[in-house]
Amino acid sequence: MMKNKKHKFNYYRLILQWTVLTLLGYMVVRLWTDIAYEPDFETYCPFSGMLAFSSLLANNSLVCSMTSMQIVMGFTLILGIIIFSKLFCGYICPVGTVTEWLGDIGRKFKMQFTPKGIADKSLRIFKYALLFLTFYFTIESSELFCKKFDPYYAAFTGFSGDVDIIFAVIALVITIIGSVFIRQAWCKYFCPLGAVSNLFTYFPVFAVIFGIYWIVLLAGTSVRWIIPMTAVIAIAFLIEVIRLKDGIIIPLFRIYRNDDTCTNCKHCDRACPQGINVSNGPVKINHIDCNMCGDCITVCPQKDTLMINRKNLKWLPATLIVVLVAGGIFLGKNTELPTVNEQWGSEEQMKHAEIFIKSGLKDIKCYGSSMAFVSQMREVKGIIGVKTYVNSYTVKVYYDPDSINEKAVTEAIFSPVKYMVQTPGSEIAQMNCTMFGIGNFFDKYDAFYLTTLLEQQKGIYGFETRYGEPVIATVYYDNNVLNIEKIKATIECKEVIFESYGNKNTAAVNFKVLSIDRNTKTITGNTFLQQMFKPFHETFNRYEKRDTSTLSIYEIPMDQAAYPQFNQWLPYLESHLSDDTGVVALETKLSDGCPVARIYFINNYTDSINIFISLSNDSLMVKYKNGDYDKIENPFKFSRKGKVIHKD
Repeated sequence: MMKNKKHKFNYYRLILQWTVLTLLGYMVVRLWTDIAYEPDFETYCPFSGMLAFSSLLANNSLVCSMTSMQIVMGFTLILGIIIFSKLFCGYICPVGTVTEWLGDIGRKFKMQFTPKGIADKSLRIFKYALLFLTFYFTIESSELFCKKFDPYYAAFTGFSGDVDIIFAVIALVITIIGSVFIRQAWCKYFCPLGAVSNLFTYFPVFAVIFGIYWIVLLAGTSVRWIIPMTAVIAIAFLIEVIRLKDGIIIPLFRIYRNDDTCTNCKHCDRACPQGINVSNGPVKINHIDCNMCGDCITVCPQKDTLMINRKNLKWLPATLIVVLVAGGIFLGKNTELPTVNEQWGSEEQMKHAEIFIKSGLKDIKCYGSSMAFVSQMREVKGIIGVKTYVNSYTVKVYYDPDSINEKAVTEAIFSPVKYMVQTPGSEIAQMNCTMFGIGNFFDKYDAFYLTTLLEQQKGIYGFETRYGEPVIATVYYDNNVLNIEKIKATIECKEVIFESYGNKNTAAVNFKVLSIDRNTKTITGNTFLQQMFKPFHETFNRYEKRDTSTLSIYEIPMDQAAYPQFNQWLPYLESHLSDDTGVVALETKLSDGCPVARIYFINNYTDSINIFISLSNDSLMVKYKNGDYDKIENPFKFSRKGKVIHKD
């Protein structure tokens, strides 16, 4: 018998594990040192891709901000499982790596045990239950349910985003503390990706059930997706706990033990992260927990005793996982599925529809913004369908050429902007306005960047845009401070600096001034306010049933009402005021050239003092349509008391 060396390392696996952890560490460090960096810790997550694709099949839309990259990586994982083995779990998964190392600590101090028999089989149901819940709530909500509890996502995002604190803490306790005391506690018994991996080792069962489901659908019978999904998950669980072995035919690669040369030294048993009895089991190592990590092969002191498919191929799993990941990344970058695919035209209309494609729409960035775009397009006569692609910020708009042309479609997509940088003081008798034709400008993000550039330039009062080729931006400014050339240089700045959540961010911009109408116009400050002002008027608390003789009007100066960018907050102020049953309407208007808010109220129910106190609160209590309440910071400032201007 060959003498065993004290330390043997599976360098193929260690290199890949440390590579993944180093890349993640780099993302975390850069997140804290580069304020402009926004890491996406799910960019290559195969489980998210599987969930997203399932939602696409069930709802005809992708989950959240998922792209083709995650979906391709999901299919890559499935392909690897079917043909080779559960290589992702053994070589790449950062949770698996960390729990293995934590398990080493537990075994070193003799604190860890490996569940056997009924205990082992019973615990395995949790990962299948979690798999079912994850798929169910993801498909029903079009949001990734796994984000609520995923220990990896919670740890690397700092419990931000969609993380549910309670769920995530429980998952992290199982992952970190549990793995010290129970061998691979998370991976074996709770990880839904582990359940998926085991499920696809029984791929023929999966294929048969969903094949039958597909045939039933083709026959015209309506059957919900939850039925075949439940059947597949339940059968996979039963097969796992009954056999504790992988598929009969697949995967195609397995570790084999040569009984003739095996000395039963048990080194392989002790080295196996999953606790598989490699030395006493069957010659073909087909335990369901085996992920072809190769640690048993590495520590075996007898030459050609443990081999892959009876050949000395211990380098093969690491090579295969590198090829699979590289191929998945390549395909993911060169393939794109629509996030939303909505068609509301008739079958005949869709046959003769023409397609308009627009790229670079930075506000098409997730499922929610895609659906908002769909709602916008539904209002346009002649547009009969939309596809959005969030990875490339692209939309495909289907339209009826008999009802609308391409130019009108482009104009319908464009969102005009009106923005006031500052109100002109009483000393400003007049100002200049010049029209600039701006290239590389189209969506709301472009409007935000242009706004930020112009805000940083002294002497500019505001601007508004309208559709054109190029887009026309009318800039209002003080010609004693600025001239046309200086405004042009400001618009064509190569980068813009802005604040977001207290952090400074930098974004590259590429606006080009393609035309200038040098016939500069002059307008008064009051005319500027009239052009920029957008009045607001909403009634509530049964206003229409009130006797107008019982109403009074409380008028208060509201400088912010002159700024169009504050219009989005007025419905929140309305909701806040409506909590006082004596208040029945809110409007904003210009009074003697000054913006004011007018609050209509019932004399005997409330008074101007209560209204002013409500307006001056630091926060607004908002009630949503579903009945939920929320408290938000009050964006409005009322520094002067108003007056009751009308009382019958």
